Amino acid sequence: MLKTIVIEDETYALEHLTQLLTNYCSKKVSIVGIARDMKSAFKTINEHNPELVLMDIRLPDGNSFDLLKKFDEINFNIIFTTAYSEYAIEAFKFSAIHYLLKPIDPIDLNDAIDKAEAELNLHNLNGRINALMYNIQKGTLQEKKIVLTTQKDIYIVNSSEVVLCVSDRNNTEFILVDGRKIQVSKTIKEYEDILAFHGFFRTHRQYLINLQHIKSIERTGTGKVRMKGDIEIPFAVRKKEELLKIVTNINGLI
Repeated sequence: MLKTIVIEDETYALEHLTQLLTNYCSKKVSIVGIARDMKSAFKTINEHNPELVLMDIRLPDGNSFDLLKKFDEINFNIIFTTAYSEYAIEAFKFSAIHYLLKPIDPIDLNDAIDKAEAELNLHNLNGRINALMYNIQKGTLQEKKIVLTTQKDIYIVNSSEVVLCVSDRNNTEFILVDGRKIQVSKTIKEYEDILAFHGFFRTHRQYLINLQHIKSIERTGTGKVRMKGDIEIPFAVRKKEELLKIVTNINGLI
């Protein structure tokens, strides 16, 4: 079982969360400490050395990000509980950080704990937290940092570094401008949902491309798109007009 600390200042939310953990997750977690503010949370974490911390973002004497900055190294996994706005939720997705929306659903809680447990041996949580804070500060329209988690490593890349994503069943391969290929165990649909508003376009069921890295588009026949690195990919017939309309609005592209 995971040694777990709950950080929550609101009495009702704290009681609700601890009850959910007791009723639905008793075989997965053991609550070793509870804190209601940043000062007591810092002390409790240092005393109990938890494997998992569920923490509210807003605390009466600061926020969870201020708390995490106090640690030289974050050696526990985190599930944030939040009522943050939509743009912040997007930042969580980019940063591969687990979060739960209030009011917390027991099924979502179980899923988040399972994912957190599976990642116990992965490092660079500090990097993921830094990416999260960067993405929240940047808002919706700026470049994002994407956290890509493989079986062995965690990569943090700027969205502008991604040339395209290639679907391979339930996996997605990221091809970067420097030629690196990173395969992650998530579907391309999951990445389309967060990247579509940041200059990416799904040309085909298998491909999600970064529009800024298009070199040319074949207008005739079935059509192909040539990307940076001379990578040629097809686009679905039904996507052709939409893609051409988008790129004609980008100066100097075609």
